[in-house]
Amino acid sequence: MLLPTKYKFLIPVLFVLAGVVSFTPVLDDPGLQQTLALAFLFGALALSYDLLLGFTGLLSFGHSLYYAAGAYGAAYAMSSWGWSLPMAALFGIFFSVGIAVFTGIAALRVGGIAFAMVTLAFGEAGHVIAVRNLWGLSGGDMTLVLNYESVPDFFLGVANTRNLYLLSLVVLVIVYTLVWWLTQSSAGRVWQALRENEQRVSVLGLKPFSFKLLAFVIAAAMAALVGVASLIINNNANPGMAASTTTISLLLMVVLGGIATRWGAVIGGLVYVILNQRLSSLDTEGALSGLPNWLSGPMSEPAFILGVIFILVVMFSPGGLAGAFYRLRMKFATKA
Repeated sequence: MLLPTKYKFLIPVLFVLAGVVSFTPVLDDPGLQQTLALAFLFGALALSYDLLLGFTGLLSFGHSLYYAAGAYGAAYAMSSWGWSLPMAALFGIFFSVGIAVFTGIAALRVGGIAFAMVTLAFGEAGHVIAVRNLWGLSGGDMTLVLNYESVPDFFLGVANTRNLYLLSLVVLVIVYTLVWWLTQSSAGRVWQALRENEQRVSVLGLKPFSFKLLAFVIAAAMAALVGVASLIINNNANPGMAASTTTISLLLMVVLGGIATRWGAVIGGLVYVILNQRLSSLDTEGALSGLPNWLSGPMSEPAFILGVIFILVVMFSPGGLAGAFYRLRMKFATKA
């Protein structure tokens, strides 16, 4: 399900508006800038996951591994070798791509639930390496801290939070443009054919394994790019980036926004992060103090509220927010 042609101009317009708004007093609050920066990054990360799940039909539970690999690779290159940010970012992306090629060749030999379990195993292996600091690569629970000497000054300090917001917006635009171009290409049409009927693609003389591996590696490269940007914004690479819960959150974002809609995955990521950040502050701000204990307890847990929202979306809007938009548009078009 794609955005109708007459509405496609809205996507770049929204990106431009987001950039213009960043220079208005609306975003003078560094806290709001930080929240939106994280939202943009997770929107881009959800979009990279949608390339696998929505457009190729690959349910992976290890996508967070490549997100973390990009961040850890760049952080290690800067802290241990003193590399500049651009060189370290390229290393992080290529490091993640190398892992994706290896794990993809192994995981794609099976399909369905077996594929999901193999990717989960690889993802958990990466998480264990990060948590236990095996071979002294990750820093363990102490995280791998960003080497500030390798980062330009305009990305450092609270005074430059607006620049981090713009960095996240640029990453989102890059990922969206790549996904749009790829899904409109001949390879993208093959991916969507694989999602619908892999056997039919084989009968046509194409090699499903090669095309699936290509989608797997490209999605990993985009996740690594987001990981590098996350390293700069959060000032560290941490084990939580590789956790399976991160991939599950991406799955929720894609389903919430709408599978295989591109812009739906982005909206799902934005809504998920902003709600999670805002709901986390309700209890600390005393907004729930007047509620009875049986209600304030669950309401103080963002995961509970997000879970309820997810259930409601699945039950009443299977196509996510994008699906609801299409139904409303058709309803008004019918009335007109």
